[in-house]
Amino acid sequence: MQRPKVAVVTPGSFVIPSPRSSSVERVIAHMVPLASHELQAQIYGIKGAEAPDHGDVDGIPCMRYKRGAGYISEVIADLKRWLPAVVDVHNRPAVAYAIREALPDSRVVLTLHSTTFIREPHLKREEMGRLLASMDRIIVNSAYLGAIVASDCPDAVRERIVINKLGIYPGDFLPRWTPAAEAARSARLDDFGWSGRQIVLFAGRLMPGKGVHRLLKALRHVVRACPDILLLIAGSAYYGHDRLTPYTASLHRQMHKLRLGKHVQFLDYVPHPALASLYQLADVTVVPSVKDEAFGLVNLEAMAAGVPVVASRIGGIPEVVQHGETGWLVYPSHGEQEMADAIIRLLQQPGLRRRMGEAGLDEVRRRFLWQHSAQRWAQIITDCATE
Repeated sequence: MQRPKVAVVTPGSFVIPSPRSSSVERVIAHMVPLASHELQAQIYGIKGAEAPDHGDVDGIPCMRYKRGAGYISEVIADLKRWLPAVVDVHNRPAVAYAIREALPDSRVVLTLHSTTFIREPHLKREEMGRLLASMDRIIVNSAYLGAIVASDCPDAVRERIVINKLGIYPGDFLPRWTPAAEAARSARLDDFGWSGRQIVLFAGRLMPGKGVHRLLKALRHVVRACPDILLLIAGSAYYGHDRLTPYTASLHRQMHKLRLGKHVQFLDYVPHPALASLYQLADVTVVPSVKDEAFGLVNLEAMAAGVPVVASRIGGIPEVVQHGETGWLVYPSHGEQEMADAIIRLLQQPGLRRRMGEAGLDEVRRRFLWQHSAQRWAQIITDCATE
C-alpha cells in the first residue's frame, strides 16, 4: 500500500529546525520523521540563515520560503503542484481555511497547540466555528484544549476533535539519580560557584501568564526555610533574543524590592538544546502559570531529567503531572504560600525528591515518548486520507 502524502505546514514564524524556535516547530521536527515509514511527508516553513532554502528535517524534505505576507501563497502554489492527500496546518486556523479553499480535493487538518490563535485579537469568536467547521480533523494536545475548542463549536465539529499528547526523548536528558549524573552536576555547580546551593528552576517565556512574579513572591517564604536556595530564571519575553519588556523589567524591580538578589539568577534566553543541562542542575522545577496552559512541555522536560515539578493546577498541566507522585499541583487562586510550601517540602526531603523524580521519568517512558505521539499522528492522518 502506498504511503499517503501529507504536507505539514508550520506557522511561518521560525525556521525549522532551529535551537531558537518555538515549541510548535520542535513538535513537528521531533514527531514527523518518526512517522516516515507510514506517511510520505513534506514540511513547509520559512527560510533562515541557519538552514538552506530546501533541505530536510531528519530525513523529511523541507521546503522553505521567504518569511512574510507571501509565505502562505507560495506554500499553496507548491501544494497545488504536489497534491497531498492531507495537509496538516499547525496553529493557524485562518491559514488552514485558506488551504481548504485552495485545495478542495485534499483533506485539511488543523493542529492546535494552544488557545492563542482561536481567540481575539487573532480570531473573533463567531469566526472560529465557521473556520473549524471546514476542517476534516482538529488535533489538540490535551483534553483541556479539546474541551475549549468543543465549547464554541457545533456537534459536527466536536466529533472531529482528536487528542495527541506531546512527547519527549528521555535520551536528551541526563537523569539526576545516577552516580555519573550527580558527579557531573556537582562539578558544574562548582564551575558556576553555586556549590552548596539548592537549585529551583523556571524555564519558559517571561510573560505575565507564566506567573514568574508569583514565583518571586513565593520565594520570600522559601528563603526563610531554605536560606541556601538559588532560583534560576531561564527565559526571555521572546524566542531567540533578550529584548527587555515592561514585564521583564518589573521582575527585576520586584527581585530588588523583595531583597532576593542573592537568591535569584536571571539567565535570559537559553536555546532549547542547552536547557537539558539546566534541568540536570535543578532540585525542583516550578511552573507557576496563571494563564491556562494547553499542555506545558516544560513539565515533561523536567520529568525526563528526574526532577520533581511544582506546577499550577490549571489547563492541561494536571494531565501531565500526577499530584503527589511526580510533583505537586497548586492552585493559583490560593496565593503564593501553597507554592512556597510545596517547594520547601521538596527541598527539605531529598528522599521525596528522588522518589518523585524517578516516578516522573518512569511516567515519561510509559506515556510521553515522541514515538507515542508519532504513532497516534500517523494513524490520524491515515484515517483522514482513506475516508
